[in-house]
Amino acid sequence: MQVIQEFAAYTEWLDSLEKLSELDWNKQIDSEKWSIKQIILHIAHWDNHLLNVIIPSVKNGEGMIFPDFDSFNARATKRAEKLTGDAVLKESLQSRRTLVTMLESLSEEALTYKTTVNGVSHDPHQGVPYSLYVIIGEFIEHDRHHMHQVESILKR
Repeated sequence: MQVIQEFAAYTEWLDSLEKLSELDWNKQIDSEKWSIKQIILHIAHWDNHLLNVIIPSVKNGEGMIFPDFDSFNARATKRAEKLTGDAVLKESLQSRRTLVTMLESLSEEALTYKTTVNGVSHDPHQGVPYSLYVIIGEFIEHDRHHMHQVESILKR
């Protein structure tokens, strides 16, 4: 499925970060903003949430539950401060690869199964019913947003 391949392509982009020094990993978007390391681990934490919470609940015919974004993101960014860039990269690659393998193992029915997100049936931005397919599309946009941020930091 095209969407899963696009979602998987993030790992190729991650591979390009292998050359970063620890100094690079700690560069921030802006003062009081996240570092590259925090951005990448933030994405990995969401990958793990999809893998460990969202996909199992959809497989069980239950709705998707997403936590409060701010506190969830704060846990990821705080944890990133304690890790090296290499450790963050390794964890991020493993999370995304495991998630992609899981998504590829799902049937078309499971990916397009209409479900809810925190009790809401339709994506307010697109007006379409929620499904794993729709959520993965949103996460691709989320990846792109953060990839652009990282690239702009590295161009400075």
